Amino acid sequence: MVIKIGGNYDIKKINLYKGTGIHEIGILIFAAITVSTIATYYYITNYLNSKPDAPGKAANNTINALNNVSKKYSNSISPL
Repeated sequence: MVIKIGGNYDIKKINLYKGTGIHEIGILIFAAITVSTIATYYYITNYLNSKPDAPGKAANNTINALNNVSKKYSNSISPL
């Protein structure tokens, strides 16, 4: 298809093949997911390097809290 613009200028319209638009969108989505995954990896590794004992403390606090709750409720059960 040729589009006439003004005097002597002709611009040929590029017809996309079926599926190329969808293919390009898929590539863009894949690239966005890849970039976000890499950014998340570096964010987590930098966080862990700045505070290496933080995950362990959080896990220990959670374990201790669950232990205290389980002891409280197990002691409240009357013996049979």
